[in-house]
Amino acid sequence: MATPAVNGFSPQEIARLTTRAAIAKSHLSWTECIVKSFMGGFFISIGALIDLVIISGCPGLRESNPALATMIAAFTFPVGFVLITLTNMELATSNMFVMPFAVLQRRITLWDLTKNWIVSYVFNLAGALFTAGFLAWWSDVLDTAAQTSYAVTQAQNRVDVQWSVNLLRGVGCNFFVAMAFFLSLGATDFVSKVYCIWIPIWAFVMAGYQHSIANYFSIPIGMFYGTDFDVGKFIYQSIIPVTIGNIVGGFLLAALPFWILYGRGDAMNVQTGQPVDEEKKNEPRIDSDDETLRTGEASSGPRSRERYDRDGMADTA
Repeated sequence: MATPAVNGFSPQEIARLTTRAAIAKSHLSWTECIVKSFMGGFFISIGALIDLVIISGCPGLRESNPALATMIAAFTFPVGFVLITLTNMELATSNMFVMPFAVLQRRITLWDLTKNWIVSYVFNLAGALFTAGFLAWWSDVLDTAAQTSYAVTQAQNRVDVQWSVNLLRGVGCNFFVAMAFFLSLGATDFVSKVYCIWIPIWAFVMAGYQHSIANYFSIPIGMFYGTDFDVGKFIYQSIIPVTIGNIVGGFLLAALPFWILYGRGDAMNVQTGQPVDEEKKNEPRIDSDDETLRTGEASSGPRSRERYDRDGMADTA
């Protein structure tokens, strides 16, 4: 009996695409990485803003059925991740899974990972603050007392909790973020990609997990309307534990186990229904020695940039 065709790639094949994405990210110029990261912070904050507008605007439902209110509002949040993925922007939390996966394979260097993490994090932050200040607060999107009051409440709920709680909420969040990225690479059409992104991101928001970049929108917007904590407490009680938790979640719950399962051997004999001719089956693996980025090797140049950007980044999108 013939195996039915599958409209997607196997986990082993997705692992190869993940490696190619990491290599492509390591070849981005400083300017490209900065602009992509700013737009990534902007996009994710747009999703957080829509979520906030909806849940803050239904105080009656929040009081009578908070779970339903959370589920409805959380459904809008993944729009930011969809925009990031389909336009091929940079998001630090996704990179906390992608880059360590390729480092474990020795396909990129620790410097590549460090550069990517720092630039994407800092400019994700800038994009989120831009959205909070210009497109939410100054544009008066939250134009009722109920909405501004809830903006303060949700910010305090993210900060006025135990340090360890925010750490673990960050761990849980980035497991789902990594799954959204990994599953989206396995889809071969945009509708499927959107579905693969939407479900995990919707789940982490409903669960109440914490996303370090989204918090740079959600907490400052509450501070603009008058929270009872200052910037110092925001940094210590939210930024530090949630960021550490995101790193731990991306590495320990995604990059490490996926590397153990799919990143150490060929394992390309899984039928998926995707057309693979004999030449394709026998071509060198994407992480073979001729495509490994060695320490000290130039990470840019006309030939390498064309090769990795065109192929690797297209696969990411």
